Amino acid sequence: MLELTFNYCLSFPGVTAEEKWNEEMCFSVGEKLFCSMRVNPPYKLSFKCTPDKFHSLIARPDIVPMPYLARYHWVQVKHPTTLNWTELQSFIQEAYDIVVGMMPPEEREAVLKARV
Repeated sequence: MLELTFNYCLSFPGVTAEEKWNEEMCFSVGEKLFCSMRVNPPYKLSFKCTPDKFHSLIARPDIVPMPYLARYHWVQVKHPTTLNWTELQSFIQEAYDIVVGMMPPEEREAVLKARV
């Protein structure tokens, strides 16, 4: 699942990946983080979400508020199999869209043009 997630995150326009912190692969667009995953055990995945989804996600087993980023509506999935692949894709897409939507108009336009 990690390789699938890695490749899926990189499939979006304008995304860069960089290893930071303690073995965390961080995925950003326009230098803004939208998803991160631990590359060695214990595997964990974190992503940005909407306030409504934040509360419903942390009510699920093995999903917690992301340390240091929860106030920005980030969740941490403690085990890779907590979410099925279709669900995970949807959450990652939404995280990407949230970050792109917060970009200044000219930067967002450049990223969206790269989609075509």
